[in-house]
Amino acid sequence: MKKLVVALLTASMLLGLTACTMEGKKEEPAQAATDETPEETGESEEPAAEEPATEAKSDGDITIAVVPKSLDNAIFLDTQTAAEAKAEELGINLQWVGPTTSDAGQQVTVVEGLIEKQVDGILISCNDADALKDVIDRAVDAGIVVACFDSDSPESARSFYCGTDNYAIGKLAAEKMQETIPDGGKVAILTGVLGAPNLEERIRGFKETVEGSNIEVMPIQTGNDDVQTSVDVVGQYTAANSDLAAWFFVGGWPYFADPDALPEVQKFMENGGHIISIDTCEPMMQYVGMDMVDLLIGQNYPEMGALGVETLYKLIQGEDVDLGDETHYIDTGYELVDKSNYEEVWETKAPW
Repeated sequence: MKKLVVALLTASMLLGLTACTMEGKKEEPAQAATDETPEETGESEEPAAEEPATEAKSDGDITIAVVPKSLDNAIFLDTQTAAEAKAEELGINLQWVGPTTSDAGQQVTVVEGLIEKQVDGILISCNDADALKDVIDRAVDAGIVVACFDSDSPESARSFYCGTDNYAIGKLAAEKMQETIPDGGKVAILTGVLGAPNLEERIRGFKETVEGSNIEVMPIQTGNDDVQTSVDVVGQYTAANSDLAAWFFVGGWPYFADPDALPEVQKFMENGGHIISIDTCEPMMQYVGMDMVDLLIGQNYPEMGALGVETLYKLIQGEDVDLGDETHYIDTGYELVDKSNYEEVWETKAPW
């Protein structure tokens, strides 16, 4: 009987020790995993059961915000239409949100609000590259995929830029201007907001190309990204400078106005003046047919919206995306429109 009791007590103690040993192992699973490799244990290596950071989100749960320079700038309407169409095609949510006017400080506030809302992606046209850099970086740190369109912030942590090579079209405008006024003369430049990265690059491309030629670049005129202000500035400056040979519009703001609002431009062209303008949005085409502009150099705003949103979507879903070289620049190209092809191009703008 004593032997039976001793045997039972011994078995009970052994079971208790085993249970304690198992509890000790449960307390430190991570340490055990780092002490031995799969080869040493004879176990096959398997991925962790839970990896929420790599799981693809449901399309209906994805929200991308597109932030233009301002909500009152008609140049971005094509981008909005194309971005919304692409979002609908992908089955994702899209927010079109921005400052009421072209103001970098207001844009910073808008992006801060999007960080608070925890959107998945942001596609932004920057009013000022340096002013937007820090808030873009904060958005990226918060897990938001950020990209730029139209106007870049290349020193930020943004994933890519989708838009025009602005220096290149400024250079092209200068080359076309030299062909248009081979004898040279005074050329005025109209820009939107001083300091805007895309506009400054166009101006730089133009100035550097005509440097040393017989073209004299006059002081930069600013229209504040506003149609009426641009119309007023162009009219007043043209009237005050009778020896002006040509204008280079860095953006087509005046051509969103009614033609009757531009009598000085019409008179200027009739008296032998010349105008080369960036952009080929639908309202601008009528001015080509009216001989109120020599050449339009168009950007592909619909492609910026559609391709920008689609590329952001792929990055959010963890797909491999070819972003080119280290600049991560996606070139959306340009088009040239003059009297020879404006009707054909105008028809392609109608759907937008």
